[in-house]
Amino acid sequence: MCQNQKSRNSNVVFAVLILISFFFIIGKISAPVNFVKNLVYHIAYPNLDAANYIFCCSDEVGDNTKTMVNLRQENIAYKQKNQELIDKLRNYDAMSQEYENLSKLLKIKKINNITFVFAKTSAREPCEWYRWLIIDKGEDDGLYNELSVVMFNKDNDTLCAVGKIIETYKTSSKVMLVTNSFYTLPVEIKNKGVNCLAKGFDSNLLRITYIPQGADIKRGDEVVVSELSSAFQRGMRVGVIKDVTDEKSTCSQTATAEVSFGSNNLYNAIILVPQVDGK
Repeated sequence: MCQNQKSRNSNVVFAVLILISFFFIIGKISAPVNFVKNLVYHIAYPNLDAANYIFCCSDEVGDNTKTMVNLRQENIAYKQKNQELIDKLRNYDAMSQEYENLSKLLKIKKINNITFVFAKTSAREPCEWYRWLIIDKGEDDGLYNELSVVMFNKDNDTLCAVGKIIETYKTSSKVMLVTNSFYTLPVEIKNKGVNCLAKGFDSNLLRITYIPQGADIKRGDEVVVSELSSAFQRGMRVGVIKDVTDEKSTCSQTATAEVSFGSNNLYNAIILVPQVDGK
């Protein structure tokens, strides 16, 4: 009985070996199997030409990857620059509309023969905030020293005196503000017929001097340009009285006035350029 069992097991093992041998023979003959076997062999053990080709392709892939990264970075930079230009264009359009509206307000007889150059503030020193500023227009735009500079006050839709150009360069100019301690401007108290002088304080305040004793001057009165000024149009806004001193021992009194242009909104300037006769 045991002998018969061993004989059956031997037959099964023999049959399995025959099947395995049969599959090996088929695998050796089959073209797809040969292709896979050769492919694996060449990948695992490439010849010299194949190895060189593989290394060359690897270098090209690295170079192409680097080029793609650089192009992506350049594309991002171009997009940022394009966005900046779009923003500047929008600002230009907004300023153009604002200046167009402003030009309609400038229907004053004395400045009919004056052209307007619109500029933006390009620099202001924090330690000299109320002394001077730099604008982005200069000789190339027809500017020169002693030209008057004004700005548009949006709060009351009027022009207010800012200062004058003291240095002119090719594409920029330096403006001395009326708040500079070296600046003196003939002014008057609006609707009071009182002529006086406004002197800078290197701050947002002006010292109003030579006010006659007994003049009805009080807090809130408006200070405007006097007809004695050769730089600005008479009646142009300068500031508002904040305080009046009471000095009985002198023949005149003084006051302080806050300038009409705010310290944080002096970004757009208008330069008044007289036209040459005949133009």
